[in-house]
Amino acid sequence: MEQLQADVCVVGAGFAGLAAARRLVQCGLEVVVLEARDRVGGRVWNRALPDGTVVSAGGTWLGKGQHRMFQLCEELGLEVYPQYKRGAHILRLDGVNHRYRGGIPSVGPGTLIALGLALVRLNLMARRLPADAPWRARGARARDARTLGQWLSGPLNVPSATARTLLGSAMNLLFCTDPAEVSLLGALTLARGGGGFHYYTDSRRTETHLVDGGAPELARRMAEHLGDRVHLSSPVQQIAHDGTGVQVVSTSRVVRAQRVIVAAPPVLAGRICFDPPLPTSCGHLLQRVVPGAIMRVHTTYPEPFWREQHLSGQTLAPQSAVQLTIDQTPRSGRPGVLSSYAFSTGALRIARLDPAERREVWLNSLAERFGPQARRPTQYLETDWSSQQWSLGGMIGHFPPGTLTNYGSALREPVGRIHWASTESATLMHGLMEGAVRSGERAAHEVLTRLGAR
Repeated sequence: MEQLQADVCVVGAGFAGLAAARRLVQCGLEVVVLEARDRVGGRVWNRALPDGTVVSAGGTWLGKGQHRMFQLCEELGLEVYPQYKRGAHILRLDGVNHRYRGGIPSVGPGTLIALGLALVRLNLMARRLPADAPWRARGARARDARTLGQWLSGPLNVPSATARTLLGSAMNLLFCTDPAEVSLLGALTLARGGGGFHYYTDSRRTETHLVDGGAPELARRMAEHLGDRVHLSSPVQQIAHDGTGVQVVSTSRVVRAQRVIVAAPPVLAGRICFDPPLPTSCGHLLQRVVPGAIMRVHTTYPEPFWREQHLSGQTLAPQSAVQLTIDQTPRSGRPGVLSSYAFSTGALRIARLDPAERREVWLNSLAERFGPQARRPTQYLETDWSSQQWSLGGMIGHFPPGTLTNYGSALREPVGRIHWASTESATLMHGLMEGAVRSGERAAHEVLTRLGAR
């Protein structure tokens, strides 16, 4: 068992852990990063297709207001390029494809009014939350006892059945789980961090740019700058902490440090054995912030043929197992790459199918929107995040009813020499790569303050 000494040990080499380690090293501290996977990036992941095409299979897009991610790309020499948006989008409802442009589908004035009013009401509630302590808001306990699904199903909140279908689908893909499992307060907390639900549900705001080489290449370059401080295939099993320091035990290394930053998704952080045990509020919180289910498929074609049909590649089909597609063609324009998704219960159902049957169902869903050519990809790659040992779902953990008002105060509060970072703990851009970076830098600042470093 290798023995290492450091000022700070960082657990996890996703964007939160890498951002924290980078800031600490820049301030002159000795840092050791332990990562369970055999790669860096966490919930971002570059995967190679058999023909050599590399696709980003996790966090992929950058958007408006994500200043730290854009800055990091510039600092580390990575270019970004605009998401392809020309052409019409498709909304498929009741077996019919509806083409539209802009951010709002053509679904009739009554549905549009219902959608608009519902989002305005949700955004007003979100805006009133304290960003760093939503559980202290007036009426927080009542909203935390109610699910997002209950609110959406209320005819007074969303009077149009079509609007309820569209909003339910948007929230389903946002949280990767049934809105009936998400606390209304928890949903509002996510919206508060981005300035409202409009930000998260409008691709013109959240999916404006791609990173040349993929977002995982940014993680790789961050790790490259950290050098041999990063240790892969080192899942942490135990963290012992007392008044003198911490001892972090992985399967292959033991690190003695003054402080530790746990930068793993809450569901994984909760599986670490802490000695002494964490306070009840903290331990229970980690067990309750759970990820949803998501399956993502990349299909490639010699050319992005949908562009010739004057389509953007972006589609939404709330009644389909494959609810969403988006154009992920590389900057060169070839090959054509469609990224498509199954979320929540749809992802769970389709994952149970035999692989050949699942592929057939998936490609038929694409063909319904793009025609028979979509059924004949040159490459087909599935990524089931729920089956990944060190993710257990994706793409973010959500807050079930009662979690925030009962345990939310432990979300970012250090436990002695233990600090926390993850996109779930971000106050801005919660749930995004930007939020993960900000959470890591916040945790690093906490450590620097307590160590008296600058």
